[in-house]
Amino acid sequence: MLQWFKNQIDMFAPAAQRAEREQCYATLRTLAVEPSLLLYDNIELFVLAQIVAAHQLARAPSSGTRAPRGSAHETWYAKERQRITRLLAQIADSPVVSTFQSRITYYDAADVTCEHGHNQKTCEALYALRLTLHLLEQHPGARWVRKHVERLRQREPHLPALPALCMPVLPAETSLSLGMPEAGDAVETAPAPDELTAYLLGTIVVRLRHTGLTLGQSCALVDQILACCLNRPDPAGTRPAMLAEQWRRLNQQNTSA
Repeated sequence: MLQWFKNQIDMFAPAAQRAEREQCYATLRTLAVEPSLLLYDNIELFVLAQIVAAHQLARAPSSGTRAPRGSAHETWYAKERQRITRLLAQIADSPVVSTFQSRITYYDAADVTCEHGHNQKTCEALYALRLTLHLLEQHPGARWVRKHVERLRQREPHLPALPALCMPVLPAETSLSLGMPEAGDAVETAPAPDELTAYLLGTIVVRLRHTGLTLGQSCALVDQILACCLNRPDPAGTRPAMLAEQWRRLNQQNTSA
């Protein structure tokens, strides 16, 4: 599951930040004081799941479709392969593309549809969504992300249980010092966070603080995630302090509400 979530993140994260992402993942691995046999207690899995969930929440919701059957399925499969080939050729021939190296692994026609009747990719994505919701049940976030968690649930209101879904099975793939800076003094002019940032603050920061990290260290990690996973750079380097102030405000507002 860890590698599956990493692969999902690689699809939307900036390619140039891959090394930074690996450093971030390594930092998360150091937070586990001792190995846990419980899947839901894996801190790296929890954070990766929330990154994918945040990206999904930032997009329009979509649901998977089932693959056609019989000869119609074979026809669809052949046409889809041809369509992808044409698209790749168009990308490679574009005047704005200098070099283009694509590596695609296709499902065989018989494997596109899984044993549960879903597209295989859809079934694996549903498993990840169900797992993410389980993780959030075991480690609830802040009050202000409840509406976002509900939006996750509403992506697939009739989500099957984990045993009725395909668990992604992928081959498995230096410890980094936690010398992250403190957030510093409060930023009086910090704007209200957008929904994606508020979601990360309400889930990841809350979870990280339970591992013993300070607010500053937790926000520094969220800053890294925003930059290397969600393509939101911070050239000025002031965002960790702003994130900490935004977290304080959200926490204060929801505590007094």
